[in-house]
Amino acid sequence: MSEKLIQLRQELAENPYVTFDSDGKGKSRVFDVEWDFHALNQSKKSISFGHVDEKFRQDIQSYLYGMMQWQKKKSNSRSHVAVNSLIRNRTELKSLATRWGKSEFSLLSSEREWKKCAKTLHGFGSKNTCKNLATVINALNKSGLVTRYVHKREYIKWVNPNAAEGQAIAFPEAIHVSILKTVIEFVETYHPYRHQISEAMEKLYTYQDEMLNAELKALGMSILDRRQMLTLTGRISRRVMQWPERKAIPNFSFDRRGRWLGTLLRMCFICVGLFSAARREELLSMNKDSYDDSLAAVPKVSGFSTKGNKGEKIYTTWNTAPIAKLALELAFDATQAARRYSLERLDDGYQNGQLTKDQYNSKQQDLESAFISSDIPYDRGALINKASLKYTIEGAGDALNMKEFSITATTEDVEEFDLLNPDRAGTLEVGGGLPRLSPHDLRRSFVVFMVKNRLGNALTVKYQLKHRNINMSNWYANYSELARTNQLLMDAQLMSEFEEAIESSAVDAWDEIYNVSDTLSGAEGERIAQNKAERLAQGEEIVMSRSELLALVRSGDKSIVLLPTGGYCTNRNCERLCSLMDIVEAPCDHKVVTDKAAKRLSRERDNLIASFRAINDMGDYANELILDARKKKIQSIEPTLVKHSIPFNSFNDDIKAVWS
Repeated sequence: MSEKLIQLRQELAENPYVTFDSDGKGKSRVFDVEWDFHALNQSKKSISFGHVDEKFRQDIQSYLYGMMQWQKKKSNSRSHVAVNSLIRNRTELKSLATRWGKSEFSLLSSEREWKKCAKTLHGFGSKNTCKNLATVINALNKSGLVTRYVHKREYIKWVNPNAAEGQAIAFPEAIHVSILKTVIEFVETYHPYRHQISEAMEKLYTYQDEMLNAELKALGMSILDRRQMLTLTGRISRRVMQWPERKAIPNFSFDRRGRWLGTLLRMCFICVGLFSAARREELLSMNKDSYDDSLAAVPKVSGFSTKGNKGEKIYTTWNTAPIAKLALELAFDATQAARRYSLERLDDGYQNGQLTKDQYNSKQQDLESAFISSDIPYDRGALINKASLKYTIEGAGDALNMKEFSITATTEDVEEFDLLNPDRAGTLEVGGGLPRLSPHDLRRSFVVFMVKNRLGNALTVKYQLKHRNINMSNWYANYSELARTNQLLMDAQLMSEFEEAIESSAVDAWDEIYNVSDTLSGAEGERIAQNKAERLAQGEEIVMSRSELLALVRSGDKSIVLLPTGGYCTNRNCERLCSLMDIVEAPCDHKVVTDKAAKRLSRERDNLIASFRAINDMGDYANELILDARKKKIQSIEPTLVKHSIPFNSFNDDIKAVWS
């Protein structure tokens, strides 16, 4: 047994505190069924071990505690990973114990026991599932609790080839537009009614409570049984159906469980999600004050992000559209009655000692969201004991897949879906609806729609989705370029217009070379100039007509490419990187520089000189290589300016800070 493990066992003998309140007092002990993390003010407030088999529970709690202590010791802030990550670790350890049949994870250090365990893991799940399981074992290794380390070549053997796996789905464009249209119409329809909705719900809560209290008093009871409650709620529903508010608000429905309000909240949630690509918890942190269009041309929404920051909240912004303002106002104002009702019961619960200060503060913060729970139970205790008072948008992957969207996929939708989501090909059928619709699907669909329609690139995506790695942004945009290309290729008229535009541009370039520019430089330019001079000497006014040039371009006899360095390249098979090679290698044999291109080069040279001098004035040794390359680039342009009779002052500035 390792020294770390011996030390852990000694600590656990005292059943130490694993969580603490905001005053630093111990809150939950290691072997409690639930660990209370309210004081950390993260999106996840607790970890429950109630569903873990009792024969595994204490071992899982012990090793999870051991990892947390190691993480705190290694962290500068003396903190462990986010509660959400701890929950994932608990889940992985539970899965491992259930499959293996044991939970004394130190046994994994034994080669014999590891072989037995690994054998039980064959067919465990998808590649990501197996990778996550290996990751938690490796976390135990880092913590010094086991010596086992799982490499990819090992966990890849556990993969079940039939296990479903894949990234979030991207909507076919027609379905995407249909969903956008539905949520926008819903928001615009109900936004004017938002205060009426809240007033109607407040009237309902008050009436229902009065009826319940009257029934309890009449029966001389403190609580109704299930049958009595059903009878009472049925009677209340029949009376409420006749209220004028029900007809004053289109398709409105009174419901204490909040089913109609739930539809409203999901519509608003999808609306803000599709116009911001924020994550689920980020959206749930927003309220009607989150929208701002006062400081920039593009409006923004603000909220809290915890991703990649050990669960700590960071206030950040996302670009959005004006409809997000209406959606957030509708969601917040329509649930104001539920918010007030819940706050009153929270205050009572806190005053009566049913809630700790941290729990009270946490639930108050939940109610600051535009998206709060629309389910208001009669039982006060049931309300204040909810894990969260925010609207629940989780669970199944189709949590947002509502009948209100009336999606009926066409053959074109299915083809585009399979192209954008090859790992889910076949799950969308003609005449059917989306196989799922989750908050993460909104994010990926936002990205694909934006990139496919050239509304942004990977850097835009990186900013909007708050990715730390641009590779993740590219992964989200998977197949969008392919879909756009496929869409273009199928449009014969559009492709014909492209070809005509390309041919016209090529003819313009050749016309500039042969008939417009007085001087040509570059190896190929000088050859053309010599031939041009000979033909002009013979009395030809037009060296080559546009019709002749067009015929040569269409036949493939003439090819031309605009160079980033200025001028043109006439070699169709060129593989040089001219912006670099013109400085370090002999000039290209196929290059042509016209008078117009030379003037562009002159302007570029002026900008390079200004940039060189600004950097040079910093006197930083680290910039020496940059300045040296820039100086060579400036000087490489000068011979071209001489040939085109463009005046300039020779550049020969010294680099001020040079490594000795």
